[in-house]
Amino acid sequence: MQIPMVDLKAQLQAIREDLDRELAKSLDETRFILGPNVQALEEEFAAYCGSRYAVGVASGTDALHLALKAAGIGPGDEVITSPFTFIATAEAIAYVGATPVFVDVDPQTYNIDTSRIEAAITAKTKALLPVHL
Repeated sequence: MQIPMVDLKAQLQAIREDLDRELAKSLDETRFILGPNVQALEEEFAAYCGSRYAVGVASGTDALHLALKAAGIGPGDEVITSPFTFIATAEAIAYVGATPVFVDVDPQTYNIDTSRIEAAITAKTKALLPVHL
């Protein structure tokens, strides 16, 4: 028996009409990269977060990469994270020159086992990048 981790069909059906309409509008405008929809998203997301600014990026990998760069993470640094994640997490850490340090998951939550984090901290540890799936 296979139990899907995420039911993408159900998630899509909930927003299908709106998604199709907005996608068609973006394609008709032929400005779907850095166009008005991106600007509107950034403004609305910044307001939602209570921030002056927000920057839309192409992927979660890009978002993690920029967050690590903004935090000053680089070569020689270590970043603690979970092994139960998409490859983008470790990829972004390596991309900035840092080393991912994996701390195992809690078997009850499948999130990083917080009781094991302290033992993984070294003088090179500069960040904790938690993951929740």
